[in-house]
Amino acid sequence: MFENLGRTQKNLAKEIEEVYFAGMLPQSILFSGRKGTSRLTAALDLSFVLTGEDNLRPVLRSSHVMYIAARSLRLETMAALSLFHRERNDRSRLFLIQTIRKTLLQYHSSIAPLYENKKVSVKERDEEGRGGTLFSNAEAVDAILLNLEDGVANAEIDQIVSTLEKRLVSDFFSLGKKTYGASIDEIRAVQDWIEDGTDEKCVIIENPEDLTEGAKNSMLKMLEEPPAHSHIILLSEHPDRILQTILSRVRRFQFPELSSKTVSSLIGDIFSLYGEYSTFDDFFFEEGTDDEDKKQLGEASSLFSSAIIEGKTLSLDEENKMFSVLDKTDGYGYFRSSVIKKIEASLRSEGVKTKRIRKAWSALSEAFYRNDTYNMSIRIALDTALREAEIGK
Repeated sequence: MFENLGRTQKNLAKEIEEVYFAGMLPQSILFSGRKGTSRLTAALDLSFVLTGEDNLRPVLRSSHVMYIAARSLRLETMAALSLFHRERNDRSRLFLIQTIRKTLLQYHSSIAPLYENKKVSVKERDEEGRGGTLFSNAEAVDAILLNLEDGVANAEIDQIVSTLEKRLVSDFFSLGKKTYGASIDEIRAVQDWIEDGTDEKCVIIENPEDLTEGAKNSMLKMLEEPPAHSHIILLSEHPDRILQTILSRVRRFQFPELSSKTVSSLIGDIFSLYGEYSTFDDFFFEEGTDDEDKKQLGEASSLFSSAIIEGKTLSLDEENKMFSVLDKTDGYGYFRSSVIKKIEASLRSEGVKTKRIRKAWSALSEAFYRNDTYNMSIRIALDTALREAEIGK
């Protein structure tokens, strides 16, 4: 039942399956852990079981499952598109379908009225030169995936990839919003949806700790008296920031971090691509980013690493250029891994003052902690790390 989860979190897959078959799985549960620990994989596996659609899990097609994301899936999608274009086989085709459908699960009919007039800036216009709405663009993308489910001739792949590239613009992944996560109107719409009818329904809500107070209160009402046929799965990176009144109403499952060996092994098993990857984000960046963007991000990580090691600040122009590259590439995860590797290499290098490097490491660790735990702006966190490293040089 939980084959996908079992590839990375074997013990958790067994535990959830046992609880499910024992009839002890409550309607509301919480999967907590860092991003990249397979929380979303577990939520999707379980959702399709709970709605009785486990036969559709491989293609993630369902109107009974909704996902409210607090992350961008753009980089993963670009990686999937690149792999399909290059590999042209069934496994890359299925991975592309699954990856795009994660975003399409956010385009649910229950919230469509909230976005009916929201335009999308697609590069491919219709006959009248219009890009259409967010939801009409999503329908066009889903139509392509429906055709892909039945297989595709090799001669059609170039055109399919080109069409998807034009439609998979940034606002497709964010529903045109400035920030990710659920709004109070979305939570209310979801509540109306799960209360309507008797079909089994499941909603996945990511990072409930970052919701506005109004949205949290609406979600609490939904958790207090969920309809018998509804299921709510919360995904959280920081459960300690979730209201106790919410925590008291969910069954918690903790997801441990994955080793780089596990990540690399799974990538090798699925794609026959054998390399060393610290995280899935590293893999997605490598596969989904063009050479020029990789070069620019590499230069940005080298610039920042040198500055924090030497206890120097960056000029405003240097900072703006660095964050422009990070925003353009969605490359924060890769940037983070790259900077860590450069500082670790400096610690092993002769001729570099160990005390200074340890100070830089301490400042950087604190910056990442603030960003992860308190949702501090990454720009502010990195600026603070540079200042602290400069003071302690």
